[in-house]
Amino acid sequence: MKKKLGTIAAVLLCFILAAVSAYADDGREQDPDYVTDYYMTVQSADGGVNIYAEADPESNVLNDNLIVNGTAIHVQGEKDGTDNKEWAYSEYHGMNGYIPMDDLAPVTRAEAINKEFQTFGGEDVDFQVKIQSDSGNAPVYNGPGEKYGEISGGIADGTTVHISKYIKGEDGINWGKADTDGEESVWVNLDRDTDYVSDTEQTSPQESKDGKAVAEVTPTPEATPTPEVTPTPEVTPTPEVTPTPEATPTPEATPTEEATPTPEATPTEEVTPTTEPTPEEKKEEMDKKPESGSDDSKKTSGKNVKSDSGMRNPVIWISGIGIIIIIILLIYFLRKKK
Repeated sequence: MKKKLGTIAAVLLCFILAAVSAYADDGREQDPDYVTDYYMTVQSADGGVNIYAEADPESNVLNDNLIVNGTAIHVQGEKDGTDNKEWAYSEYHGMNGYIPMDDLAPVTRAEAINKEFQTFGGEDVDFQVKIQSDSGNAPVYNGPGEKYGEISGGIADGTTVHISKYIKGEDGINWGKADTDGEESVWVNLDRDTDYVSDTEQTSPQESKDGKAVAEVTPTPEATPTPEVTPTPEVTPTPEVTPTPEATPTPEATPTEEATPTPEATPTEEVTPTTEPTPEEKKEEMDKKPESGSDDSKKTSGKNVKSDSGMRNPVIWISGIGIIIIIILLIYFLRKKK
């Protein structure tokens, strides 16, 4: 009997946990209307876009900072949003979500790579790195980011490759375009799969003891010594001052004519005193003033606040029903045992 009771309780608990898990999953409504596989770049009047949990501008925003213009987006699906607009389903930094199509511009994969190369300060370089991979082969990609798709095969561990292009991608990873046979555009993760040091230090090839080329940091050149200060030339003595000639005597001033007497000012008219309002007039004026606490001034912007009752949450309903059933079964079998 105890075994049967435990089985029933376990089944009910599993049902409750499964329902809670299914409801709490953010991706429960993330399935796009249909699957796609193409690229677009962010092109927004706001300078960037957000990625949302759902195809709904009111849903949760997944990114901390705006996805800036020029960033490539791998569109893996499309969906009609709650705003009756098209939304692109994509992955961004390990998070799946939706981006409004109105803020994206269609491009080919090659155009997307070139756009990001310009946006994030990519540059042409000339150095070598050594592949370091615990799995035997380091993965390579069609562009500077895993979103561009992995190329089968990879590069064997210990191989030295030449890097001709470098970029610190929007994902914060240092990527390098490796020159390999048979592939026109092969990008490798410099931080994870090579002996690359940093994006501020250039490396140059050098033969090691076993004859293999390894990367070495270029030493910083010695500082140029500061030239000695040129001595200041002696000051040339100032020549003696030439004596000033005697001033010519000023002729006597012509006597000034007597000033014409100013006419007397016209007396200003007296200002008529302003009559003070009577108490009845003051009361009427106070009655005409609008009340500061009118209904219009008390309106708030709380119209958009949504409050859902806890009783509408299906998780609480399912959990409560399951717990009640378990308690009833326990009481029933305990009484029957007596």
